[in-house]
Amino acid sequence: MKRKFYILIAMLLMTSAATVAQNKDIADIDKHNTQVCMNTLSSWSEAMNKRDEAKLNELYSDIVLYYKAHYNKEQVARSRNRLFKINKFYEQRCENVKVEYINSCQAKLTFDKYVKTAKEGDEKKYQAYLQFIINDDTAFIVAESDVTTDARMEKKAKLLTGVDNNTKLDAIFCDANIGKTLRARYWDLVDMGNKKDGPLAKMILSSGLPRGGIDGIIIKDYGGKKGTYACGGYVSAGECFWYVIFLYDPATKTFSCIGSDE
Repeated sequence: MKRKFYILIAMLLMTSAATVAQNKDIADIDKHNTQVCMNTLSSWSEAMNKRDEAKLNELYSDIVLYYKAHYNKEQVARSRNRLFKINKFYEQRCENVKVEYINSCQAKLTFDKYVKTAKEGDEKKYQAYLQFIINDDTAFIVAESDVTTDARMEKKAKLLTGVDNNTKLDAIFCDANIGKTLRARYWDLVDMGNKKDGPLAKMILSSGLPRGGIDGIIIKDYGGKKGTYACGGYVSAGECFWYVIFLYDPATKTFSCIGSDE
């Protein structure tokens, strides 16, 4: 009896030791990822102050949810250039940084961003955030915005209603719907009973991954490709997800998915 008792105690101790080791590993990974994100935040702020476009371009993912609009890297650069052109003097600093893990490979850093647009002027404070996708020792920016912009954009959003998985794509992607926000998750669209994918669900699946959704403003002539329509979205694999552009060509009735996490 005593022998069984000692064996049980030994097993409990080994299990406890394994749990402690696993928790330590997770804590070490979180600590490493936090430092990677903090380093990128610091590099981003420094590059903004120096107007270092080459460095800034290195920090962003190919597709970015940039102040609630899905932009590619070139569009983000053009937006920054407009900012710098309007504000001959631009300086920022970030304080009170908080880290929130969205999943094992994505983190959101919220912080107070203090901005000066005149050398002798006052600072303006924004509750800002950057969202990163983490890859080993690198963190790419996949989203950038602030609370004020998000609230204003949400208030202005014209939601495209009455759309379900049976709605034809040419009824969605047309001139009448430019400027309207389309929101649809793949799992909300599919008929799980019949496992049937309609036009929108098939469009999301065009990314090559089985999950994701559309959440963006419909625009025309994306990337200079005349006659096409585009809408922002996201695709996911496991816990990770990244932003994409769904591009629809009504002439050929085909669509493509543009996006990357690197």
